[in-house]
Amino acid sequence: MKNNLFDKFLYYEHKHKYFDIEFEGFKIWEILRTYVYIDIEQIYNKLQPLFPQTSKKRLKKISLNTIIKSFKIFFTKKQDYIFLNNPRRVKQKDGKYYCIYTDLLIDLLKKDYKCITFEDPYWALSPSTNVSHFEPVKTDSICYLDFIEHIFKIKKYFFKKIFTKNYRELHSIIQKIEKDVEKEFECDLSNIFRIGEDKIIYILLTYKIYKKIIKRINPKAVFEFYDVFPSKIVVNKIAKELKIPIIEIQHGIVTENNPIFLKYYNLNRKYDCLPDYVLSYGKRLLNTNHMPINKSNIYYIGSLFLETKKKEYENEKTSKKNILFVSQSNLGKYISECASKLSDLLKNNNEYHIIYKMHPYEIGTEYECLKKENITIINNRDKDLYYFQSISIAQVGVYSTGLYEGLAFGLDTFILNNCYGSKEIKSILKKNSNIYYIDEANEILKKIKNKQISKTINNDYWEYVDYDKISNIILSILNKKKHKTH
Repeated sequence: MKNNLFDKFLYYEHKHKYFDIEFEGFKIWEILRTYVYIDIEQIYNKLQPLFPQTSKKRLKKISLNTIIKSFKIFFTKKQDYIFLNNPRRVKQKDGKYYCIYTDLLIDLLKKDYKCITFEDPYWALSPSTNVSHFEPVKTDSICYLDFIEHIFKIKKYFFKKIFTKNYRELHSIIQKIEKDVEKEFECDLSNIFRIGEDKIIYILLTYKIYKKIIKRINPKAVFEFYDVFPSKIVVNKIAKELKIPIIEIQHGIVTENNPIFLKYYNLNRKYDCLPDYVLSYGKRLLNTNHMPINKSNIYYIGSLFLETKKKEYENEKTSKKNILFVSQSNLGKYISECASKLSDLLKNNNEYHIIYKMHPYEIGTEYECLKKENITIINNRDKDLYYFQSISIAQVGVYSTGLYEGLAFGLDTFILNNCYGSKEIKSILKKNSNIYYIDEANEILKKIKNKQISKTINNDYWEYVDYDKISNIILSILNKKKHKTH
């Protein structure tokens, strides 16, 4: 990677005053920046695309249930809380698909409050799929955003064909930024700017729709799996205008130099799309460097889903010594090659077995090197990562959040060195008795063969989950809002 890309990017966007660029009242760089930075990182580090590539154009899957839940948003009235989740759900023992970030928090709150969830269709998030939603969902009260997506596509056509002056003006602004950024970072960003332009248009054309919906629901707060997906950004902007608190539920490890969507050069500026509060996993898993969120607005609550699964799977047994590979969509080729090499080293040893767990965004990808007898490929959503951690003796990966979770299951952990992202995880994990930094598959073999296996639970990174504490935190946030409005 080129030196100091992260710092260079933050300074560059600040120096060129990109956050001052507006179109019809929208700060368009706030929408573009994460997409652009991730693309530059991908190019510099020769990473895989985040989603599987496909040339197939398939009809979007639709059901009567999807239609009903898509129209529901236009009739839903007063609710206490809106939840903005992620549609990458995982199937559980009850046969339902859970959002592992929001559903258990909803369960805690719904006893005393009315909660509604907004869920984007999965095909809007992942261009390689035609799946709308993974059903049946666990969430009780939910509105799908499919119909708003279709309204947007129709409105976009007229915006480009009839309101051509407005479109040309927006396109010209974006093109100017694109040329300047491409010159500075010396790479072709035309594809990501085309995608980014589409996200901006979505926000422009759906803003009034969402504002009517939010006003009608009149929530006390918005909880979200925060990323820069356009439906979330437009809801955040409206919530800021209506002085509704926005609370991020942490969904990934925030390191010193990532994720970019929470990091800014100017910490004193107010940003339209940024959450006001964060419910975090733990102090060691949320690096607040360059985060313009007041430290008093960050609360450490642990992971509700992880805590539940540790108890559920504590008595799981297996006849094999499983070695779990925790894949990542942008590094799958590299990680799968390591798994394949370890498989060859273990081919005459029936004591060990390899489980290769695909990242949710990676599902559908195939790696030929993994098609071996002593490798089980998990390429679906039928079981969560925690189940496979509970039946394994060790895990291998680069910088996935899943590796930190595996430590809570007591797994020996092997971090692949000299790879994008490994420096970030090293800065958090540092040296530990069951954490190893390795370059080759044979180093894994040496360690597991020479070491007596005994799971040592490591909870150093995760705040203990206290449900009463979480309830009190949410009440304190609402009280802060009351004091500000009086």
